[in-house]
Amino acid sequence: MAQRECVRIVEVGPRDGLQNISQFVATEQKIGLIRRLADCGLKEIQIGGFVHPRAIPQFRDIRRVAAETDGLEDVKLTALVPNLRGVQDAIACGLRKLIFFFSISRSHNLNNVRRTPEESLAALRKIREETLSAGIELRVDLATAFGCPFEGRISEDAVLRSVEKTANLGIREITLCDTVGFGNPRLVEEIVRACRERFPEVVFGMHFHNTRGLGLVNAFAAFQTGIRIFDTALGGIGGCPFAPGASGNTATEDTVFLFEEMGIPTGVDLPALLETARHLREILPDVPLTSALSRAALPRGAAIP
Repeated sequence: MAQRECVRIVEVGPRDGLQNISQFVATEQKIGLIRRLADCGLKEIQIGGFVHPRAIPQFRDIRRVAAETDGLEDVKLTALVPNLRGVQDAIACGLRKLIFFFSISRSHNLNNVRRTPEESLAALRKIREETLSAGIELRVDLATAFGCPFEGRISEDAVLRSVEKTANLGIREITLCDTVGFGNPRLVEEIVRACRERFPEVVFGMHFHNTRGLGLVNAFAAFQTGIRIFDTALGGIGGCPFAPGASGNTATEDTVFLFEEMGIPTGVDLPALLETARHLREILPDVPLTSALSRAALPRGAAIP
């Protein structure tokens, strides 16, 4: 591994981390958390989702959050959008990069967004036209890429078919999501290698959940197979509210520590990130942080960026 290699950490805590929490986090606290994360050197942060408040009440204040975090220097703020209305609302709030998502698993997509994957692709076609005309970046997240809570293992062919249909619409950034933590290093390597070989024009990212304790090893396996973009959440919080058994994300601080210790730069200030994790514990006193570094100090001589 060359010393010059680096990875891009996409912080999803304010979105994926908070969406499954029943208590409403005060708007001021969300804004303050996003600002603190930006101060840690994170260059891409998901601030929430433009979804109906009945679906995810946590994001009923998304417009104010977007308005009061707009203008953070050298930080790309993004949000999840489930439909064309969400896209239009997000653009009106000034966001310049959006994330559309659908599940490779038919059962999970019906349970999550009340659509078939084919219906989601039809919506994506319209969304692609809207964002293209407005000059907005669009990333697509493919959920259940490594397994589904309803259907079990997802075949490699099914993943490739979903990637192909997405890429055929002109999407050039696709994130493969291990929605319920079914992935393992061998499976990750096989899926990633197949995707990168078949679709060299696409930049792939990874979104791992640590449900079964394999988040970090899966991230390393993906890195070895050429992936350089990783979604993570501060403190390891989060989970999909529409997927049984989906627990937290791979923790940002643990992922930063992993790569920095190997001499692979992330651009993130780890001590500042740990201080922000302590702040998160104050915001969410009843939500346990699952990151290893939330329980252990940095070792002496750690490669602190």
